[in-house]
Amino acid sequence: MKKLDKRLFRMIKNTKGQYFAVLSIIITGIFVFTAVSNSALNLKDSLNDYYKKTNFADIFVSAMGLPEKIESSLIGQADIKEAEARLVFDTSFITEEDDEKVNVRVVSINKNENKINKLFIKSGKRELTEKDIIIIEQFALARNIHVGEQIKIQINGKQYKFNVSGIASSSEYAYIMENEQTLLPDPENFGIVYIEDNYLRQIYGSKGNYNEILIKINNENNLVQTKDFLEDALDKYGVKRVIKKDEQLSHSMLSQEIEGLEMMSQSVPYVFLIFAGIMLSSMLSRIVKKDRTSIGILKALGYQSSEIISHYLKYAASVGIVGGLLGSIIGSALSGAMTNYYLVFFNIPTLTIKVYYNRIVVSVILSCIFCIISGYWGVKGITKINPSESMKPESPKKGKRIFIENIKFVWNNVTFSWKMVLRSIFREKKKFAFIGAAVAITCGMMIMTIWMIDVMDAMFNRQYTEFMKMQYNISFSGFQNENIKKEVAKYINPKDMEGRIELPFEIENGRNSKIVNIIGLDKNTEFYGFQDMKGNSLKVPEDGILISSNLANNLHAKVGDEVLIKNFIPNKDDRYVKVRGIIKQSLGINGYMNIDYLNDKLLDREIINGIYLNSDDDVQEKLKDIKNISSIQSQADMRGAFEEFTTITAISMGFMVMFSGLLGFVIVYSMTLMSINERTLEFSSLRVMGFSKKEIFYMLIRENMIMSFIGIIIGIPLGLWLVDYMGKSFTTDVYTMNEPVRTNSIVVSIILTIVFLSLAQFMTYAKIHKLDFMQALKNRIS
Repeated sequence: MKKLDKRLFRMIKNTKGQYFAVLSIIITGIFVFTAVSNSALNLKDSLNDYYKKTNFADIFVSAMGLPEKIESSLIGQADIKEAEARLVFDTSFITEEDDEKVNVRVVSINKNENKINKLFIKSGKRELTEKDIIIIEQFALARNIHVGEQIKIQINGKQYKFNVSGIASSSEYAYIMENEQTLLPDPENFGIVYIEDNYLRQIYGSKGNYNEILIKINNENNLVQTKDFLEDALDKYGVKRVIKKDEQLSHSMLSQEIEGLEMMSQSVPYVFLIFAGIMLSSMLSRIVKKDRTSIGILKALGYQSSEIISHYLKYAASVGIVGGLLGSIIGSALSGAMTNYYLVFFNIPTLTIKVYYNRIVVSVILSCIFCIISGYWGVKGITKINPSESMKPESPKKGKRIFIENIKFVWNNVTFSWKMVLRSIFREKKKFAFIGAAVAITCGMMIMTIWMIDVMDAMFNRQYTEFMKMQYNISFSGFQNENIKKEVAKYINPKDMEGRIELPFEIENGRNSKIVNIIGLDKNTEFYGFQDMKGNSLKVPEDGILISSNLANNLHAKVGDEVLIKNFIPNKDDRYVKVRGIIKQSLGINGYMNIDYLNDKLLDREIINGIYLNSDDDVQEKLKDIKNISSIQSQADMRGAFEEFTTITAISMGFMVMFSGLLGFVIVYSMTLMSINERTLEFSSLRVMGFSKKEIFYMLIRENMIMSFIGIIIGIPLGLWLVDYMGKSFTTDVYTMNEPVRTNSIVVSIILTIVFLSLAQFMTYAKIHKLDFMQALKNRIS
């Protein structure tokens, strides 16, 4: 082994504290990069493989009534390769508990095999007879249903028994959402079941018609043209909506999750690597300064500057290689657990966990290059060291007054120890800026993390208490006369009850359009609390439409604009209506109109397709036998699902808090250690002057306290910027993250930042306590 290489190992041993500090930051950064990017790749590859195996649809069409021969008439037109019609509706699942209301979505399928959105059978058989049923896996697991058991489903007011012949997964429902407003999966109270096509149409009474058709096309580049063709060609059948693959609820949620993971893997690791690089550069610069005499001797012995620089760069490269290797191995190992975490929400039976060796290689190379570049920036001064001059002490920097010394009435009232603290801060501006930046990043990330916890809580709590105030949302199997409210009132004692219309329409504003549910409400509705973006209350207007903020963003619409509402109901005209207000809505994307105005302009008078209801009665039990009710959704059930979700979210946010705190802790701790090593002679002199070790420690605390205070002040606007960036980046059609940051969230973030910084400070006390100050004075250069 070369002499310089032996010296390298001694150098690592002598600086092991700083070495492991930098190493821990790099390991953390690479770990996040590897774990998150691997999870995103696992999820994306598995999803694409699943879609390919199950022949996932490119376009979903829902309509009022589609004839049996519609499939063959479409194939070959507008690039359509395959078409498959089906009957889909929501109904009640009969349980042994009288007060329990469970809904299922019933889907008709061919008795042997469906061509599009094929089922992935997990147990049992795929073939169906009239009395057989296949249940989606999430629902079966949640309700402990097994193959061979019997279940009951209510269809058109009658109960039917079915034998569970199979349990399956579906690419269409990898993420089960009942609708855009629910957001969270609730597999215990909502599931998907599949019944043989002919038998289901017979008992449902659909007169042989379907209400949905799935489309596969030859070339995905023609998706928009095919969609336009289907809207025109199927208009006479009462098309409700034509949804492209990327707009389908389950796929949209999965895509957004993958995009979020990719965004995190491309941003968060670089924060850690940049700080590790700056720290490594600073550390090597100080090592070179300390080794000035040794470097001069090496040059005098014939070593070239390039060889000595390479010697120090090996130190930097070792940090990069070890950190990159350990970080990528740990990240790869934990990416499996992280990928399995997604099975809580996403049911992908083809989900495979792979070790991406190329990612490990890329991580090591990236880390190594980053460290070598940072290291070179710290050791480039070696070229200026002259062997003869290095034998004598380096000339001290020219001392000068700091600006506070010129303010006599302030400076004269500052104690001696505080004067030393202030001089140290202003004479070590780089260290000051670096620690301040680390604290600012830590505080900013804390604010962002606490805000994400708050925003999830606020979104759901406000959605189901302040925005939507109904206890029950009852849906009918079709349009009903308003008199049905009287029939419902015979079975229960309602405190408040209103009829409503909820129907999909396409809203168009210039070149921008969006298919959304428009909800028709009483003008004095008690079931919604509308507010504009400034928090002012809004009422349902006599005419025109209120639109949610995310719909306004999609359409680029503002108050006063006239938008076109395109009607999917046969023989009904499209209408222009004026935007009367833009409302703040956390979950879902909707338009809201006066029910009388909606019926008059777009439908027929005095019809509804649902009821909002508040009642102390057991509504789900008392209304279960009413023929025309297709589903009863309880807000209490949704809040229960949310509480389960927040537990998992809290764990994830806890990890983010730890990562944020670790960054500040490691940087402050390592920079303080370097400062102690450099200032040993100074501290020894203070000991001779009568300062205790505790007083010297308090001086260091004061220095870091000032730097931390300024870092926190900078971190607050930085955190607010991160919140704004996250809000804009992660806002989707399904949910809107536009919550303001609360004052107490900022306070909690500052407290957590101070806790992590305090831990770093107290750990340096051990270093101060162990220092041999007398030995430092003996070794001083006279």
